[in-house]
Amino acid sequence: MDQRDARTTRAPLVLLVIAIVAALAAVIQDFRFDRSLTLLHTEAIATEREIGSAELALANFRGAETAYLATGQGPEFWMRQAADLADALQGSLSRLHASASPAARAHFDESAAALNDLLALDKRARADVQADQRFLAADLVFADALDPSQRLETALASGRTAEAAATDARLNSTRNLRLGMNAGVLVLLIPAIAAVIRRPKPQQAPASPAAEVAQMLRDLPPPVKAQMPAAPRPAPAAPAPPPVLVNLPEAADLCVDLARVIDDRDVPALLERAAHVLEAKGLIIWVADRAGLTLRPAMTHGYPDKVLQRLGALQASADNVTSLSFRSSRPQTMNGSTPGAPAAIAVPLVTASGCAGVLAAEIRDSKPATETLAVAKIIAAQFATLIAPIDVPDTKTAQA
Repeated sequence: MDQRDARTTRAPLVLLVIAIVAALAAVIQDFRFDRSLTLLHTEAIATEREIGSAELALANFRGAETAYLATGQGPEFWMRQAADLADALQGSLSRLHASASPAARAHFDESAAALNDLLALDKRARADVQADQRFLAADLVFADALDPSQRLETALASGRTAEAAATDARLNSTRNLRLGMNAGVLVLLIPAIAAVIRRPKPQQAPASPAAEVAQMLRDLPPPVKAQMPAAPRPAPAAPAPPPVLVNLPEAADLCVDLARVIDDRDVPALLERAAHVLEAKGLIIWVADRAGLTLRPAMTHGYPDKVLQRLGALQASADNVTSLSFRSSRPQTMNGSTPGAPAAIAVPLVTASGCAGVLAAEIRDSKPATETLAVAKIIAAQFATLIAPIDVPDTKTAQA
């Protein structure tokens, strides 16, 4: 084998190593994307709670102002209440301003300005109450303070809307980056696997001229008087057909559509497409309970109702490929019992918090191909973002 043939043989292996390294890096980045998405959701919830606290403090502050104007009430208690509520409101606005996006920060600045105007009027109203000028104080609280109070409420509502829009934009950007990364790895990994499978075998070096002459002498027939006709040689066997590869464009389109799911009603059709991409006779999404002890079929495709009724729950400790895939967080395969019998694959649905379930498929070939298992892992990674642990044994099926 000459140097050029060696380079040709090693090139697919080098490409496969690069693809595997890229896939491992994508898995690590997937966990980082999960943490980023979780953090964005947590920050959005905290902002919404802070705005709600500010709105509640404003309502209570206006109530306290009304109370220390009422006849027969001791104004000192309600003035202290109003002062405490004003401090709480100022603290909420400061925290909102510190954590807000640039688009929402302007609205929270407007809220702070309206609050300063409201507190200035409240200070004048307290002075009038202490001077026993309740009618003047009432004009300040019920008439003059109405405008800054409404401006404060409007600014808080506008800040909520702007912050929600900024959070949605960041979530969409993260999801698009994740989708592009997974699609890029898919485009790199499948051709690398195909190149390794189809790489040419190393050729033997040509024999030297002396060896060729010696071989010709050995092949000379012995001298005979009447040579019998040679028996016809059997026809060479037809070459085996090349392995059928997974449809890469369909797999990539499926991953794109899985990343865009916003309604659970879209999932059954995507499950059917996943079965078509994997050439699977049947496909089941098993979801673990919160304790991680049992697996239940959450979505299925390709099985009749009688089979689904007998499925029930799987114990996570059971001796089968689905339970083993869940426990080990690794793909598992089981070849068919005969050359024509279907095989089974089980791929874990791994999330940032661990394995949440298993994608199990019954494929038509008796032995799972390497590229089929690789595409199943990529599809399972997309389905993992759509599931959550279940508490009840209800089974929802999606029949094609």
